[in-house]
Amino acid sequence: MPAEPEAQSASAAGWRERLSLLGDSNFRKVWLAGAIYGTVRWLDMLAVGVFTYEVTGSPMLVAVMVFLRLLPLILMGSIVGVVAERFDRRRLLLGGLVLLSVVCAILFLLALSGYITLWQVGVGAVANGLLFSADFAIRRMLLGEVAGMRRLGAAMGLDSATNNATRMAGPLLGGVVYQAVGLVGTYLVGFVLSALAAFLIAKLSADPSAPPARTSSLLADIIEGLRYIRSNRVVTAVLVITVLMNFFAFPFLGMIPVIGKDVLHLEPSLIGVLAAADGCGALFGAIVVTVFAQSVYYRRIFVIGSTIVLVAVFVFSLSGVFGLSVSVLLIGGLGLAGFGTMQSTLIFVETPASIRGRVLGI
Repeated sequence: MPAEPEAQSASAAGWRERLSLLGDSNFRKVWLAGAIYGTVRWLDMLAVGVFTYEVTGSPMLVAVMVFLRLLPLILMGSIVGVVAERFDRRRLLLGGLVLLSVVCAILFLLALSGYITLWQVGVGAVANGLLFSADFAIRRMLLGEVAGMRRLGAAMGLDSATNNATRMAGPLLGGVVYQAVGLVGTYLVGFVLSALAAFLIAKLSADPSAPPARTSSLLADIIEGLRYIRSNRVVTAVLVITVLMNFFAFPFLGMIPVIGKDVLHLEPSLIGVLAAADGCGALFGAIVVTVFAQSVYYRRIFVIGSTIVLVAVFVFSLSGVFGLSVSVLLIGGLGLAGFGTMQSTLIFVETPASIRGRVLGI
């Protein structure tokens, strides 16, 4: 019985740590900026997919738009990570958000004038993907540094829960806005939200962990990061599972507009509901992980979550019924919470601060 008060005390301390995160103004700004950008990302992904399929009728071109969104992360992820270790991360993230807001403003004007074309929408997808690579390698570094190692699990769990909330809100908003006013509304909302996120980062205090001066080349730093990944079995496993998820799980998100229109025969607003289903499940799962996960279970949560997502995607591919499809995506979202929360957490825990940026980028 003596252990019970100690357990209650540890639990109370854990709750105080989680609540203290929201009391930290720097954490709050970085966290909210991520939430706002996440909404823009998922809203844009759905609207661009529906627009591309309506204009071309080609599932291949919808897949190309998804690829364009991932291209900056594939080509520049490791470079962005190294750059994040050398320069002021706050300014780098601010620059990316300003760039995205400018691109959204230009595309809004083109859509309003009626002269927007598919290649211009593709440029917007690349710009969105460029900021996604910065969000993963730069904003999450800032988030972890502001939180500190003691509150890291809670910080990443809260960020994952918020990201998953945007996975739910973004497609719902995107479907409604696109059905009502088309790409004009999509890019107007994108501009306003991106500018708001940029404002929050501009108000952030100086980079909490100023990058040290470096004399090595970019290539040498990237090679050092790759060598470290090979030497650490946990980080290697995280990278391998992430590659599997990127090839076999995540591409289906970009194809939901095609599946919704051709297989399930849905309107854009209901396609938004379908696309939001996994985000709903992931939001619930991430809240559970944030509240209850302990460091001893981090690896297990990551592996089990990844497995659930892969199985859910396979079952979803066989479904031709709206209700079943939504249910399967909800379950897949629960697994996605385990994958998404622990992916960054494990890298933070296993990687020295001096090379964390390039490992996150890779």
